Amino acid sequence: MSKNKLFSWLLALLFCVSLPFAAQAFSVKSGESVIAPKDQIVDGNLYAAASTISIDGQVMGDVICAGQTVNISAKVDGDVICAAQTINISGEVKGNVRVAASSVNISGTVGRNLNAFAATVVISEPTKIGWDALVAAANVEMRGQVGGSLHGSMKTLVVSGQVGKNVDVNIDQSLNDDARGKLEITEMAKVEGDVIYSGVDEANIIKDNVNGQIVHNLPPNIQNKMIMAKIWGRIYAIFAALVVGLVLLSLWRKQIIEITSKMMEHKIGETIGWGAIVMFLPPIAAVILLFTVIGIPLALIVGSLWALALFVARIIFAVMVGRFLMQKAIKKQTEKLFLEMTVGVAICWIVFALPLIGWLGLLVAIWWALGAMWNFCRKK
Repeated sequence: MSKNKLFSWLLALLFCVSLPFAAQAFSVKSGESVIAPKDQIVDGNLYAAASTISIDGQVMGDVICAGQTVNISAKVDGDVICAAQTINISGEVKGNVRVAASSVNISGTVGRNLNAFAATVVISEPTKIGWDALVAAANVEMRGQVGGSLHGSMKTLVVSGQVGKNVDVNIDQSLNDDARGKLEITEMAKVEGDVIYSGVDEANIIKDNVNGQIVHNLPPNIQNKMIMAKIWGRIYAIFAALVVGLVLLSLWRKQIIEITSKMMEHKIGETIGWGAIVMFLPPIAAVILLFTVIGIPLALIVGSLWALALFVARIIFAVMVGRFLMQKAIKKQTEKLFLEMTVGVAICWIVFALPLIGWLGLLVAIWWALGAMWNFCRKK
């Protein structure tokens, strides 16, 4: 299988916004770098996965991408959904922008909503966001225009632009005085609605530049922070599982279909038993190899493959659950394996997060999938 096919459908179902893609035109690009020049028009959705992605032309549909550096100066008629280390958007996006990165820089036009999750988010002065902006980051600078409200959670927020409705944010407050959060509404800012904030002792707000009320809520307690951390952690876990799952389906679609089909047909108890054996033997072998000194490199390899197998097993189990539920709902098999995986991952990851029974369900799921994978490889 070629390397290009490895990324063929990478991120195609992120946030479940591209589910109808099968009936639409689309373009898939992958490699070390992906460049869409200014004179190029993509008729439909553009799926891209590369180290460097530069999109300067026009995209008639959505842009769904993953890479290290993403630069979008194009006109995008649909949404932009990307994950990368650095994301720069200076073009015109008529739909929504949903991005996750270390650094996000927005200097273009967003027709609808902006959802950004990053360490640093900069919304530059030329930026115009039609609807709301939801930002979760350590440091946020907002110098552009937001037609709706600005929501989110961050360590520091500096607003020097215009907000059409409310600013409703939680400022992360550290116990260390030198690292306290900061909220600043500068003299260059204009907030048409209310400013509602919590988590910081005292915000620096130019009151004349706020048309509505200024409401300072008490900082959330530790329990609320832990709940939010778990929620964001679960969202990230689902996001990561979908990315890995899409890669697995691109590489071994037929094998995964065969494995999950046998999981639904064969004896569950026997399969789970083999899975338990497969789960416990590799770490024991790795420990023994460590004591031989000369076997340390091999022990590290065994340990890494073992950890990878545990993660892949969870995804295999989720695919099986998704296929089972979809077949029960539709009363027949479906070719939409990506959709089935998305349904399975979402349900399983939520169940695995439940207290008390979640860890037990996860353990059974891993044993079941590991046993099925072992039986498949053994027969091959």
